[in-house]
Amino acid sequence: MPDAPTLGMPGVSEGAAAGGDGSRSAHECLVVLGGAMEDLLAAQGWQWSNQDVADVLHGLHALAAQLIAARSHTLVEAAARGFATSEGAHDLPAWMRDQLQLTRDDAKKQIALAYDILNGPYQAVGLALAEGRIGPDNARAILESLRTLPADLDDATRAKAEAHLLAYANQMDRRQLHRLGASIREQLTYVDPSPGGDDPHADSDTGIHNRRGNTGKHGNTGKHGDAGKKDNAGGDSGDVRADPQDVRRLTFTDTAEGTMLIHGELDAEGAALLRTALDQLSAPHPAADGALDPRSPARRRADALVEFVRRALSADAVPSTGGTRPHLTVVVPWATLIGSGTEPALTNWQLPLPREVLRRLACDAVVSRIILDPHGVPLDVGRSRRTFPAHIRRAVVNRDHGCCFPGCDRPPSWCEVHHIRPWVDGGETALDNAVLLCGRHHHRIHRERWEIIMEDDRRPTFIPPPQVDPQRRPRRNPYSQPPPDLCS
Repeated sequence: MPDAPTLGMPGVSEGAAAGGDGSRSAHECLVVLGGAMEDLLAAQGWQWSNQDVADVLHGLHALAAQLIAARSHTLVEAAARGFATSEGAHDLPAWMRDQLQLTRDDAKKQIALAYDILNGPYQAVGLALAEGRIGPDNARAILESLRTLPADLDDATRAKAEAHLLAYANQMDRRQLHRLGASIREQLTYVDPSPGGDDPHADSDTGIHNRRGNTGKHGNTGKHGDAGKKDNAGGDSGDVRADPQDVRRLTFTDTAEGTMLIHGELDAEGAALLRTALDQLSAPHPAADGALDPRSPARRRADALVEFVRRALSADAVPSTGGTRPHLTVVVPWATLIGSGTEPALTNWQLPLPREVLRRLACDAVVSRIILDPHGVPLDVGRSRRTFPAHIRRAVVNRDHGCCFPGCDRPPSWCEVHHIRPWVDGGETALDNAVLLCGRHHHRIHRERWEIIMEDDRRPTFIPPPQVDPQRRPRRNPYSQPPPDLCS
């Protein structure tokens, strides 16, 4: 089987292409690349070993990233030399629309990405793409997260955030990277950069951020960048902050088939309420004979929403005005609650809550307090009993955030608390002998005899059996690790 080809970037001089010396022409580079692809497509895949299949999939994934990096270099070069106008086009997006059959919007996105990773503040992302270390989707997720950071953030801290996201990019998918980016943004939004410990609330801009971007020295713009600075009379409003609920929107569109399309967006608080309400109703329901639920996850969520509304209406639980306050579980670090910490409060779904929302929830909703140790692990409050009581389960959920099996992102409500050392063998029903596992991985742990150990930081590490990894290299789930401290 041919090795995955190494891409030399056409149009890049002085050996800038990864693995190339700059001596080949653009045409020669494309001929080599095309020949390698022809060889790969002509190969007899049925003759490959499992390792061959894995090598091809890994190689093509890396090559897709390198192709985007090469395209970005070429687009920057085309813009710099006025290529499109010399070819008779109005501008570069117009040439790409006519010659590459792209929409103008898609062409602009490709050009913007090229400048972001080559000439913008996030060139480490571009280098990772060029080396094939991260995939295209994760690169876009990192850039989208970095654009939402506070506009006045210093370059060193911004670079630390970029490096941290890149470090997890080969362990997380784009959704998890978005969540990690949101946690970093919330942490950095409330850092007081003023000398002498001035009151951060004296600055009316402190804490204002918008996930679509901020206006600042890094060229990010957001249509709400000036929101909240003026009152209705046009004067200064003092300490007015952007309302986190401003992002909420919901649209209903009737279709010709008699159905309705739903499209919208919720802030972290609203998202947590909706997902908590629908989570149990959207779980798979096997048939009486044990057959698996044939519904897709999207179908189950839609069914759950309809069922939730039906139950609310049947119970006459939807008042015409007012109503009962929702009760949410919010994990709040003590330092954050008293105002001296930077780590954000998190919902059950690991989405950060702005401090304005946290203060309001602390006043009119039930908040469970959990005391954390310096590693962010809840102090053990267990009792010697076989079934994990509710207070220990809450502590395990706060530590693990979901299924701890490496690579799994199932939420806590889909998980069971597993005794690391079995209770029948003398294992205690306590935090340091507990780990959160979804049903599938709970069965796998027992079936394949994985070993679980608690490290010094009181978090679980998984040791695979020899049939999974002959070297038995320790693994951890990146989704269950604590957020980075970028402020110290």
